[in-house]
Amino acid sequence: MPQNKNKNIIQIIPNMEIGGAEKTVLEIGSFLKNTSYKPIVLTSGGRMVEILRKKGIKVLIHKIDQKNPYSIYKNIKKFIKIFNKNKISLVHARSRAPAWSSYYAAKALKIPFITTWHGHAENATFLKKKYNSVMLKGNAVIANSEYTAKKISLNYQFDINKIDIIPRGVNCEDFKTINFPNNEILNLRKKWTKNNNQKIILLPARYTRWKGHELAIKALSELSKKNANLNFSIIFVGNKKGNEKYINHLEKLSNKLGISNYLRILENFDNMPLAYLSSDIILYPSIVPEPFGRVSIEAQAAGKIIIASDDGGTKETIVDGINNSGFRFKSNNLDDLTNKIDFALKLNDGEISNITKRAIKNVSENFSLENMCKKTLDVYDRILNVL
Repeated sequence: MPQNKNKNIIQIIPNMEIGGAEKTVLEIGSFLKNTSYKPIVLTSGGRMVEILRKKGIKVLIHKIDQKNPYSIYKNIKKFIKIFNKNKISLVHARSRAPAWSSYYAAKALKIPFITTWHGHAENATFLKKKYNSVMLKGNAVIANSEYTAKKISLNYQFDINKIDIIPRGVNCEDFKTINFPNNEILNLRKKWTKNNNQKIILLPARYTRWKGHELAIKALSELSKKNANLNFSIIFVGNKKGNEKYINHLEKLSNKLGISNYLRILENFDNMPLAYLSSDIILYPSIVPEPFGRVSIEAQAAGKIIIASDDGGTKETIVDGINNSGFRFKSNNLDDLTNKIDFALKLNDGEISNITKRAIKNVSENFSLENMCKKTLDVYDRILNVL
């Protein structure tokens, strides 16, 4: 058995705002609380810091989110002090800028260093590839999907057999209606719609062009032209701060296409299980391949109809075809997205129930939170017991 009692694992991430990588930091930290390891998170701050602290996870706040070379270099000494003071046994970096600082600090102290590649691993300029290359310097390199691993291998000439593929996971228990009072879901539906019969179509994503908000607006415009009596409400949720220009563009586009009455563009929604359970269809129409796509498994865990781009990590998370757990449409294809939404809106209760059962089963068997955490723990054990 591994002898790792009281060893300190530090996860390093620029900020703890709401996002896929940030949620994973919280989930791994929470899991480690019930092992012989002690979890620590080093970050610049963010709304999820208080959640970490409430979970009993030690959080160190330092300005580590700067990308300029001078700040990265200056942070090396800062990280050496932090690692020494907190008796760090293993460093887990989840983003490039702080990864450079932590790599050299860990190297100076002879501490194991591992990385998780959460984002895109696309081909890039020489300088960008050099900047990204720190994510391949770990004693272990983790990718969040087969798609990401293949991209890393192809674009960085890195042996795919040296990559640990650990898909993100969710706990289906968190997405059960029983977790909410009877009227809570109903009240949110009333808040988001104009009448009780409206279908709610939810698109939860960052307000950035590649997430496909424009494509969704155009598809729903096409649907409204085909059926003037179509009764739906589309809800966008995401972080508005810093994205005002893009949001203004979306508002103008919806006005131009005549569907502004159907659309609500909202701020982040902190209780995502409630948001999913209050909706009928979840859209994830990214026009650039998702490295993984957490929304796809969260929607399925909630037993909701997911419609996502047939590209990137979502090809691995959504079962399409006869025994489908959701729907995939041709990436960036307006007609196919429009048809898939139209088809999903016309499903009867029995068809929806069957997809719901298959969706929950798909997540529980292949993308469970427990599986993700155990596989990550296996990497920690392997590295600490080999070095």
